Amino acid sequence: MRRGFPCAGAVLGAVALLFGGLPAASGAEGLAFGVFPRWSAQVTVRDFTPLAQVLGRELGTPVQLETDKDFSSFMERVRAGEFDVVHVNQLQYLDARAAAGYRALARVCERGPCTIRALIVARRDTGVTGLADLRGRTVAFGDPGAAVSYLLARALLVRAGVGPSDYRAIFTRNPPNALLAVYNGAADAAGVGSAIFECPEVRRHVDPARLQVLAESEPIPQLPVAARADLDHALVGRILETLVRLRALPGGEEALRRIGADRFEPAEDREYESLGTLLGKDDGGR
Repeated sequence: MRRGFPCAGAVLGAVALLFGGLPAASGAEGLAFGVFPRWSAQVTVRDFTPLAQVLGRELGTPVQLETDKDFSSFMERVRAGEFDVVHVNQLQYLDARAAAGYRALARVCERGPCTIRALIVARRDTGVTGLADLRGRTVAFGDPGAAVSYLLARALLVRAGVGPSDYRAIFTRNPPNALLAVYNGAADAAGVGSAIFECPEVRRHVDPARLQVLAESEPIPQLPVAARADLDHALVGRILETLVRLRALPGGEEALRRIGADRFEPAEDREYESLGTLLGKDDGGR
């Protein structure tokens, strides 16, 4: 069995880095930017550091980049309103909006349409050719709070008549770990988001030709960036402008490459309103 790679590596505690150095526009402590641990906390901080640097330079204020050891710990801080701006998954956004008044302003886009799909993937050499073959087998998911790679992926299984009691579910903290579990033979299939193959670490350590997609969901809006409702409106406008223009800014292409993205596009709250029902959560995301 091959060893883990950094996207699926040891999860750190809360990490904060300060960028900028110019007088703060949003207060003496600058802008607090919380990013959910989509990969491991270590990789999340490493890959979002260039984006924080560009934001700090363009906004003229220090940008404090923070994450946490897992989804649950991170969301406790989001609900408490600790961050000025957050990058979260779709379900976490519904929670953040209901609990702390965050509002979507942009979404991160990979190549093509600015949407994402849930996938159920398996190795080609295991004899698994369809979702029905997963009865009695092991299916890996990243985190119970993952909107796409767990809730939407699980819905694919349910629609195929494969309920939660029909297979053994294991949780691996983040989607790359789930994919790695399949790749290394520790699980028979995994629920992941279509964007996982844009992760540089995944591309370096996984040969997609050895995997097959058993099912995929309809597309939903990509992962949002949201701002607290009480954040200065002029500052929010500048943040959005910086994100949308990122590719044209010094260091912008590298910042996008590091997070596996092609661009940012403006986002609207209404794009995410109906996702609670789709994801099986109709209580504001909680």
